[in-house]
Amino acid sequence: MRPADDHPEDATAAAEAWGRRGARRDLVGRVVVDAVLPLVVYYVLRALGADVLAATLAAGAVPAANAALVAARSRRVDVAGLVVVSLFVAGGALSVVTGDARLLYIKDGWLTGLLGAWVLLSLAMKRPFMLHLGTVIATAKVGDAGAAAWQQRWIDDPVFRRRLRLVSVVVGVVLMLDAVVRIAIASVIDLDAVATVTNVQYVVMLAGLLSWFFWYTARHGLRA
Repeated sequence: MRPADDHPEDATAAAEAWGRRGARRDLVGRVVVDAVLPLVVYYVLRALGADVLAATLAAGAVPAANAALVAARSRRVDVAGLVVVSLFVAGGALSVVTGDARLLYIKDGWLTGLLGAWVLLSLAMKRPFMLHLGTVIATAKVGDAGAAAWQQRWIDDPVFRRRLRLVSVVVGVVLMLDAVVRIAIASVIDLDAVATVTNVQYVVMLAGLLSWFFWYTARHGLRA
């Protein structure tokens, strides 16, 4: 019988294919939870006679509850999930007090804007956000050795550093532009149309950004 490690390149290719499938599953799940389910909840409740504020609060609770559930299952503090839940609670409380459902949608713009600003600001630090993200991915895929190799590339390879900084700039700028568009949509269009328009805009933005991200990182060897 042939030993399993006779063809390590086959194992590597299989691992990469599995990682790509996992990334696609995560993307689909993210779109369903963050865009599709809230939209369904919103329009079902509106059809049942709920007012705009109540339907908006219920729809926004879906991604917030998912973030809290993921944190509970993993038994660790997830910063991104904590931000989502905190902003939902703050935006929901403010919306109830003022009676303005638009504030919940504007909150989504602030969320992506803050994340984009953090990605850009981290470029001034010794180890930017994208380096930490790659370290987390490498640890999940390969273990501590993979994470150490990823960080060593940052130390040894100036081309790697330049390209990873470019990825950070693109991701940060797109997220901040997304924030501006979300806030504009939530502020000016008919309130009953905001849920659909913002979710379509979110899916288009996310698909475009991730398509470029996966293409660029694969082409230039930036996969953790």
